[in-house]
Amino acid sequence: MTPTLVRQHAGHAGPVPQVDPRARARDWSEIQERMLVPLYEAVYERLEVGCGTRLLALGCGSGLALLMAASRGAAVTGADPSSPERLALARQRLQPEAW
Repeated sequence: MTPTLVRQHAGHAGPVPQVDPRARARDWSEIQERMLVPLYEAVYERLEVGCGTRLLALGCGSGLALLMAASRGAAVTGADPSSPERLALARQRLQPEAW
């Protein structure tokens, strides 16, 4: 079996590598969010999201839904207490200079 499929015991594993949570948040957003773009487009089209729309996203993650709504002219707000790294990424992506 490969090492990824076998649990390593504490005595054999060695030090645990340090992972930057901000880098993992960006990786997650770049890999996983692409699958959701067609869904958000369809929902926003059906709901006629645009200027005059206010969107509150609870559990907004890295902000793809907010970003797409904002690009249609909506005023957006997001919160995600479970993932401060992804929330920070959403904040960064929604800055006007990021567009």
